[in-house]
Amino acid sequence: MANAARTIKSTHTFPRRSGVAFAVFCACAAMAAGAQAQTAPAASDNGEQPEQVVVTGSRIRGVAPVGSTVVSLTRGDIEASGAVSTANLLQEVPQVFNLGVSESSRGQAGGAGNITYGSSVNLRGIGPYATLSLVNGHRVVPQGTTGSGIDPSIIPMLALQRVEIVADGASAIYGSDAVAGVVNLILRRDVEGAEGFVRYGTADGYHEHQVGALLGHRWRGGQVVATVQNDVHTALNGRDRDFFRGDLRARGGGDFRSTQCAPGNILIGGTSYAIPSGGVTPANAGSLAAGTVNKCDNLQYADILPRQERNSATFTFNQDLGNGYALFADGFATRRTYRMQPGSPSSTVTVPNSNPFYVRPAGAPAGTAEDVALSFAGQLAPDTATGYSRSFEATVGIDKTLAAGWKAGALYTWGKNNDQSATVHGLNSGAVAAALADTNPATALNVFGGPNNPATLAGIANGLFIAPGQTIFQNAQVKADGPLFAIPGGSVRAAAGFEYQRLRTDVGSTFGTTDAPIASSMGLGRNIKSLYAELAVPLVGAANAMPGIYRLDLDIAARTDRYSDVGSTNNPKVGFNWAPVQGVVVHGSYGTSFRAPLLAEVNTPVNNGRGALFVQNYSDPANGGALRVGVARSASNPNLQPETATTKSLGIDWEPAFGHHTKLGLTYFDIKYENQVTSYLSDLTLLNREAQFAGTGIIVRNPSAAMVAQMKAQYPAFGVLPENWTLYVDGSANNLGKSLARGVDFTASTRVPAGDLGDFGFGASGTYFTKYQVAVTSGAPLVDQLNRIYNPLRFKTRLSSTWNLDAWNANVYVNYQNAYDNNLAAPLQEVASNTTVDAQVAYRFDAGFLKDTTLALNVNNLFDRRPPFVNIAQSSNGGGGFDPTLTNPVGRIVSLSLNKHF
Repeated sequence: MANAARTIKSTHTFPRRSGVAFAVFCACAAMAAGAQAQTAPAASDNGEQPEQVVVTGSRIRGVAPVGSTVVSLTRGDIEASGAVSTANLLQEVPQVFNLGVSESSRGQAGGAGNITYGSSVNLRGIGPYATLSLVNGHRVVPQGTTGSGIDPSIIPMLALQRVEIVADGASAIYGSDAVAGVVNLILRRDVEGAEGFVRYGTADGYHEHQVGALLGHRWRGGQVVATVQNDVHTALNGRDRDFFRGDLRARGGGDFRSTQCAPGNILIGGTSYAIPSGGVTPANAGSLAAGTVNKCDNLQYADILPRQERNSATFTFNQDLGNGYALFADGFATRRTYRMQPGSPSSTVTVPNSNPFYVRPAGAPAGTAEDVALSFAGQLAPDTATGYSRSFEATVGIDKTLAAGWKAGALYTWGKNNDQSATVHGLNSGAVAAALADTNPATALNVFGGPNNPATLAGIANGLFIAPGQTIFQNAQVKADGPLFAIPGGSVRAAAGFEYQRLRTDVGSTFGTTDAPIASSMGLGRNIKSLYAELAVPLVGAANAMPGIYRLDLDIAARTDRYSDVGSTNNPKVGFNWAPVQGVVVHGSYGTSFRAPLLAEVNTPVNNGRGALFVQNYSDPANGGALRVGVARSASNPNLQPETATTKSLGIDWEPAFGHHTKLGLTYFDIKYENQVTSYLSDLTLLNREAQFAGTGIIVRNPSAAMVAQMKAQYPAFGVLPENWTLYVDGSANNLGKSLARGVDFTASTRVPAGDLGDFGFGASGTYFTKYQVAVTSGAPLVDQLNRIYNPLRFKTRLSSTWNLDAWNANVYVNYQNAYDNNLAAPLQEVASNTTVDAQVAYRFDAGFLKDTTLALNVNNLFDRRPPFVNIAQSSNGGGGFDPTLTNPVGRIVSLSLNKHF
């Protein structure tokens, strides 16, 4: 696909006249900046710190995004949260959903690529890659073995000054990925002195701790702040949570236990014969009874959460250079390691009658081979996954203050990420087949419940899978913004700029065995050239206000992006703020957005881009929810087209004059998201929605012998392929989906001074969806998925109350999620609503050795609320009695923290 000249097929392009107007506007803004630069005064040398203002949702300095609401998490919110990472912090925001890419949930869109257990931000729940994450307003190097997305936890919480979220389409401002909105992680600046903190948290069978330090210094015309932080949380194993089980009958659910057990089951012609405890030999073959089955819970001792450790460092720097020039820089470095223990190795194998331990049940039809479903629990250790994610990035820029309020600037960002996932004790398909065909009793594999030669076991458990990936990101920008001219409502301001991005991702895999590894790798690249412009027009201001129009602002933005591999796109956005009276603002926006397909979606990193087969266990309603062995294919798709979206919003904000710092807000949103790139490789509940995929070829029951032969010849396999394929799933990325999301965001806050009793604050924020419809293919009808499992809930809210009195501070948060339908169960299950309470009390010492020290006690999930019961099968990607996308399996976490300022 290198340098393909394909044009994005979208209604989101400007007509020819608009493209000309866009270019003329950029040229006019640049000429205005240049003309005023001739008389630019020298910068002040009064010793003040150089201004470095970060605005989210607008390219114009000092102008908040017109038409869009900004959700802000302040430094106080960050310190009051019991979150152990920035990703956890963001999941407390009602507009953020934990779907697809997180350490606890990998079964939805995007989850298949998350093999190093990172996280991403999923605004509105419409996709893990439909939200753009920024640091200090600029892009950052993507993480993952395929460079797929941004993990917000690359920035430690100690380094955050605030987080700003614009839950509105913003591709006209920032380009690709800003479909659902933008999350901006803003680093701390202008800190004088040092700060250190330690925190330790514990729950049943789970522990976490953090330690960090910050050092800041200001001088005449400059500042620097540096932070370091270490975060660790232990693994959470399934045996420590009694709701994580395969057999859910005691709670009114199904029996989702596996038939791949120790001892296992002989399978002949669809009939099962349970192997008795202690095994079976030809001498006691009469103990095998037709229709019997052994069931077991292979995942009960698997980790629900991996062990994770992260070491991070950040810095910010500013320096006034004089003559109107100011230098700024920021950067981060982070290394995260993980360890994830899966369930016991298991498989369904075909045993020839030449195997010395072969047993044919009495009464079974004659044959030369039979299948045995078994687990190697007690014989082979789990194939534990380990790996790391390392990222480094630095940005340096310079701003020039020009005449008449204009400022020009340039910046350059260079970032590098390395990720790797590794397993080295997987079942070796070829060695298993050879050991089963071995006729020597001393070395042949016995799958009928008897002991095995340790050397034989070692020989079949040397399957290797290592997936390394490296991404190098470069970004260069030049920009200018300032006032153009005055009109009665105020000063018309503009911004224009050029941006160049270069992505290089080296992906690959090593498979085979530890003795004979087979390595493959390939390099993927992309260049992006972009022009953008923005115009802020104050049509009505203080000077020309009139009855019914106290203020009226208009903002017009446009951006054109030219990709070296997937064509080009133009995206506009228009926003307005109308204040009919002081204290009331009606705002609205209309725009288009897009997301270019990931490099790894166009070219799979497995087997030099040729793809591979993966043996997986699927929950099958045709078998009463029991697990079925299936084969999924992952392959490249060079025909992928970018995703497109149309976004609309309309809202009202009110700050009543009679209220004391009271703010109320209500915003309606409408997102039409089309041509969505979807892969079902990691969706192990796919068969529960099989009817939706009729005629697509994504699900094939009992594939033909010719199809199986073709797949085997074309792709290598990970796992032991079944002799008889009863299920095939096409897990490759395709432009399959479209969705329609509508709803309302709301926010309310107030502060109530109470004299000697202190100061009280109350707040509420939430999201109420009115519609969420999804089509699995572009030609399929939209199907209502609102309030259904693994889709957005109808209603989420977070209530807050705060209290301050002298050195004391307390916070209580109530998190509510409404009941929803589990349509993956038969009959349909209504999952109960969930309410959890978080609380913190803190005391700040103001004298003696402990002066400027804050001691805080935090309890997340104060009442130790168990996750609501969900009748869903366990899988390696989450689930099993609870919904990992909506609930935290850890339970109540009690933590103590100490923060000291020097």
